[in-house]
Amino acid sequence: MYNNESEKLELKASFGEWKEIIISLGAFANNKGGKVIVGINDDGSPANMQVGKTSIEDFVNKLKNNTDPILYPSINIKTFALGEVVEIEIKPSDYKPVFTFEKAWIRVGKSNIKLSNAKLREFMLRYANIDFDSQITKNFAIDSAWKEKFNINTESSAVTIADYLCLSLKNERYPQAIVKAARFKGNEPVVFIDNISFNGGLLSITDQLISFIKKNIKFRYEISEKAVRKEIWEYPLVALREAIINALVHRDYSDSGNIQVRIYDDSLEIWSPGLLPKELNINTLHKNSRSIPRNRNILNIFHVAGEIENWGTGFARINRACIDNNNQTPHYSEQSGAFVIKLKPSLLKDKSSDKSSDKSSDKSSDKSSDKILHFIKANPSITTKELANLLNISTRGVEKQLAKLKENNMIMRKGAKKGGTWQIL
Repeated sequence: MYNNESEKLELKASFGEWKEIIISLGAFANNKGGKVIVGINDDGSPANMQVGKTSIEDFVNKLKNNTDPILYPSINIKTFALGEVVEIEIKPSDYKPVFTFEKAWIRVGKSNIKLSNAKLREFMLRYANIDFDSQITKNFAIDSAWKEKFNINTESSAVTIADYLCLSLKNERYPQAIVKAARFKGNEPVVFIDNISFNGGLLSITDQLISFIKKNIKFRYEISEKAVRKEIWEYPLVALREAIINALVHRDYSDSGNIQVRIYDDSLEIWSPGLLPKELNINTLHKNSRSIPRNRNILNIFHVAGEIENWGTGFARINRACIDNNNQTPHYSEQSGAFVIKLKPSLLKDKSSDKSSDKSSDKSSDKSSDKILHFIKANPSITTKELANLLNISTRGVEKQLAKLKENNMIMRKGAKKGGTWQIL
């Protein structure tokens, strides 16, 4: 199944040789790319290795801490003979030279050779790159919402990719900057209830994404002593906004993946391509971490637009907003080369839960009616089936609620049953 070692293939018996594995990945990245197979002896016979529960995570952390720039290989586990093998594949780096353990290596035949000083200088001259968002672009239409604040000439040679990504009316050049969001049925990303992709300017995406999330999560009304009705969402909107802006500003745009917002029955996750900078500890993000911007120009544009006020305090605000809303503090993790923020729904109970069953039923009905009004306001074309999925009740139950709202002159139907719209009176 696996051939002998070559310019693009290295065989290792186990992760006990993790240092050699990392050096080989760096050497491949400095040349034409390649693959390391872990779990195979030098002669091609199976080592019958069993992958431990944390083996991959431990290796990825070691790779992250000992490569510069950080390498992001693809990692696949496969069953082979009586054990398992792990295929670790890396593409040629666009940011040569890649250093491993503070040295640079290159693959020559079956061997990893330390780069000479002359070769290092050649690489540095050839692959000297400015930051991705600092590179020059031009000729694009600016979103009218930002024309007054950002008075730039898109035909000028001084317009950067950051300007394009943040201010353009429609992103047609960088597919990795498209943001995807979905509401799934249950707690796994299998069955879609609702999904959407946003390809406008980054500054406009934040509000659009918040609107989509609000359409797909629960809320209740709380009446203050002054009889003011306030919406209490199962996820704090302040925290969601901070997390979304953090992803838009700090993600790795050299990664071909997209920012994803995944809404499940029991959680909401925001996936941002790219791992945290080595200087940040994922276990202490809730404290006031220092800001280490990956995309300085994008961050500056968000700052000028008023979307970022205090740099380096976003995670602290996310945690505080969750606590204030009676949510658990978020869980931060790194998965498949992405930084993931996972939030759990609010722990607040419905105030009607301690009342009699009849009153509880009435309250539940009123609550469903309020939610239907909210969803209709957000999407006048919403269907009965979509409402049923969002409310987690039967279509018959939705029809009863709609009939009640029409009877009370709160809504009306315009147009045909199919293709028509709802109007709030």
